[in-house]
Amino acid sequence: MRRPLALAAVLLVALAVPAAAENPAEVKAEVPALADFHEVIYPLWHTAWPAKDVAMLRELLPQVQEGVARIEKVELPGILRDKLPAWQKGVAGLKESAVAYEKALAADDQQAVLDAAEQLHARYEGLVRVVRPPMKEFDAYHQVLYRVFHHLWPGRKLDELRTASAELATACSPLAVAPMPKRFASREATVRPELTALCAATDALGVALEGSDEAAIGAAVEQVHTQYQKVEKLFE
Repeated sequence: MRRPLALAAVLLVALAVPAAAENPAEVKAEVPALADFHEVIYPLWHTAWPAKDVAMLRELLPQVQEGVARIEKVELPGILRDKLPAWQKGVAGLKESAVAYEKALAADDQQAVLDAAEQLHARYEGLVRVVRPPMKEFDAYHQVLYRVFHHLWPGRKLDELRTASAELATACSPLAVAPMPKRFASREATVRPELTALCAATDALGVALEGSDEAAIGAAVEQVHTQYQKVEKLFE
């Protein structure tokens, strides 16, 4: 009697894996705990720090500690898996700044408190840059590419892959002509040709998927992913 039960359990696990893999949250470059921490950082940086209001900075300490503790426990969504080393380094720095902030308050050293608050803000901004997509059009493209590279191609789901390839091509149209964000304006001459190359690689994937040669399809998927990573590096 145990064998059917065991088989049922295996089937349930097998069915659960694809469901988890297709979790919509996995393709959103969002970290709620980091976004929530802005509610503390904003008054700290825009009100207390410029006024050198140490009393207010002291009042904010429990919220700072709570926010940093939540950020420490974050598990990044799958789409941000490549950002993990930079994220971990940034979180360590944020925690270090929070400790310095607490110690400065305990010592009642006004300048040290202000310096620690400034550093805490800077490291928060650094973490935001780690997870923040450089362009909304680039993020939209990546959401599709994530499914292609990590789920559809490894699972050899060619019909779904063909649909996703068309979605990539659609996402590339606005990406190719999207205005460059101001913070990356100086890199436009370098980034723009690489975006064009990304769209060309995307078109090549569509052509490969017109057939069923898995070696050719695999090479085209790898080329798209490699070119995407090349562009991503230019935004770092």
